[in-house]
Amino acid sequence: MLKKKTKKDRSQSRSSDLVGVDFATTATKVVRLKENKGTVVLTGLDLLPPVDFSEEPRRLQLPRNLASNYGCLTYTGDRAVVRMIKSVAETDGPLIPDDKIRKHLNVSDEYRVSACLVKRGEGRQDSTFLAAAIPDRDASRMLGMFPGGPPAPASLEVAGLSFLTAFLHAQQAGDSGSTVCVMECGERISHFVFVANGTPMLVGRLAFGAKILREKLAAELGLDEELVTSILSDASVNISASVTSILAPHIKQLSISKDFMERHQGTRITKLYLSGGMSLMSGWAEEIGRTLGMKVQTWNPLENIEYDAAAVPEEMIRQATRFTAAIGAAIGGMKA
Repeated sequence: MLKKKTKKDRSQSRSSDLVGVDFATTATKVVRLKENKGTVVLTGLDLLPPVDFSEEPRRLQLPRNLASNYGCLTYTGDRAVVRMIKSVAETDGPLIPDDKIRKHLNVSDEYRVSACLVKRGEGRQDSTFLAAAIPDRDASRMLGMFPGGPPAPASLEVAGLSFLTAFLHAQQAGDSGSTVCVMECGERISHFVFVANGTPMLVGRLAFGAKILREKLAAELGLDEELVTSILSDASVNISASVTSILAPHIKQLSISKDFMERHQGTRITKLYLSGGMSLMSGWAEEIGRTLGMKVQTWNPLENIEYDAAAVPEEMIRQATRFTAAIGAAIGGMKA
């Protein structure tokens, strides 16, 4: 959805064979996609050990079946920033210079930034941009994992936006004419985007995820995290009151954003789409839906993507929602 391209020859700006790599908290999620006559085909996906960004980068060894010539990288970093901004669109050079992006995002020169035009302002009105910033140190570490040879990094983006690319590809004409909320729920951080007719209108981030829910439930119920994980997977055990109390401050933030969008759009928003590893846990999503008055549903990032069931492990397919950001990064690279 929004990328910082790395150096690449113009003739190679569009590729039909890309590997998407998501440097997530619990694992490094890797997918390989190919485009054939307009059809996107999954040829492999795997979960590799997570990368520790506090250590010096070491070459990332990918399985042979996942090593294409070019890779599209994405990650969820504690210091990464994603925001909608408004500014005058320049007539010469970039539509919005990097220094202006940094000012709007309130980040220093130590960040790599990028922005894409969402809506051009009419007359003297400011234009709307979707902007992102990544600490240069994190970017350098990710790029340092690919010192030479395939895959060569073609783009780098924030998982809080790349998952939206996967959603728009999966849904395509779905929910045409309406505004929906799309949410990617990770281990410690979740991102949400309000989308109207395929266009992002508002983005936000919640300091909340699966691990935080497990930790707080374990403390409140006096149980260990392993048992809490089992309870969350068993819909027959009712812990809704505890889940609701833990979710309350985060739902409030999402509710305020929803109310703002409904006033701005002049229509009710009734659908919330979930993805990410946390979406595999039962119970909590229903609480969000009841509180916000929205229909909550998960979606499959492999919709509108073909694959040979015999060539892809069934266990990986069942966890496809964990690969949403990686899939979105690769699809975004194909459309670049």
